[in-house]
Amino acid sequence: AVAKGPNELKTHSFNLEAPTTYDNAVRVIRACQLSKPILLEGSPGVGKTSLITALAETCGYHLCRINLSDQTDLTDLFGTDLPVEGGAPGEFAWKDAEFLTAMQQGYWVLLDEMNLAPQSVLEGLNAVLDHRGMAYIPEIGRTFRKHPSFRIFAAQNPIQQGGGRKGLPKSYINRFTKVFVEQLTAEDLRQICHHMFPTYPSHLLDSMIKFNTSLHNEVTTKRSFGREGSPWEFNLRDLARWGALSQRSDSTLHPVEHFRSIYLSRFRTSRDRNAACDLFSDTFGLTYTCNISPNPLITP
Repeated sequence: AVAKGPNELKTHSFNLEAPTTYDNAVRVIRACQLSKPILLEGSPGVGKTSLITALAETCGYHLCRINLSDQTDLTDLFGTDLPVEGGAPGEFAWKDAEFLTAMQQGYWVLLDEMNLAPQSVLEGLNAVLDHRGMAYIPEIGRTFRKHPSFRIFAAQNPIQQGGGRKGLPKSYINRFTKVFVEQLTAEDLRQICHHMFPTYPSHLLDSMIKFNTSLHNEVTTKRSFGREGSPWEFNLRDLARWGALSQRSDSTLHPVEHFRSIYLSRFRTSRDRNAACDLFSDTFGLTYTCNISPNPLITP
C-alpha cells in the first residue's frame, strides 16, 4: 500500500484522516516494506486493532484477529485432534486452527495482547516469526510453510498499563519491526467522533471530548483524584460508548443521561465521584449532583 495523503486512506467504517491516526498508519505502511512481522505498542484505546483492520480492508486482505491471554495454548493457534462429525465412536481427525489456516491461505493475522501470551506459545511461534517461516506439527508429523502473502501483526499495551503483563525478551522483540502508536489528541478525537456520529449535535460532541480529555488529564497525568482503583484510562472507547448511547435510533439524548453509567459509576470513592461531577458541571455549564439516583425507565 502506498499512502499519498489522508484522503487515500478511507474505508467505509474507519476514518484515518485524523492527523495522529494518519501518521500511525503511514509508519505501519512503511514497516510493511520489510518482510518481518510488525509489533504495535501503545496505550489502550489508541486504535491499534482498528488501524490494522482498516489497512487490511483497504488492501483487500482477510484479517484474522486472535486475542492472546495467559490461558492461550498452541492448540488454539495451530489446531488439534477433534471428534469426527458423524463418525464412529472414538474417531478423531486433525482440525486446523485459525492461525494455521491463515498461514496457508495468505491471510493477515493480528495477535492481540502479545505480552500476555505464555512462554510455550511464544516459543511455538519462533519458527514462524523468523527466517524459516514454517510451523512443525508433531501430532501429525507435518511441516507447514507460510504463504507468500501471509503477514503477522502483533499488538500490546505497555507493561505498566494493565495487570499480568510481562516484557517480551529483547531477542524475541528483534524478530519484529516495532512501531509505537501515538496517543490520540483532542483534535483527533473530534474528527473521529464527528465521523462516527455525524447527526449528533456538534456542540455536545465537542463538550464530551473536552470532558473526556480533561478527566484523563486530571486523573492519569495530574493525579488530582482517582488514585484508588488506578491506573485509569479514558479514551476513544469511552467516547464511542457515550455517543452510541446518546444517539439512539429513536431519539437524541443529552450526554448527562449516560454520564453516570459511562464514567461516574467506575470511581470507588464519593470524593472521586464528586470531583468528576464538578468537572462535568464545569464543562457542560450545568449542575450535576452525584447523590441523585438515576430514574429507571421500564419499557416492553
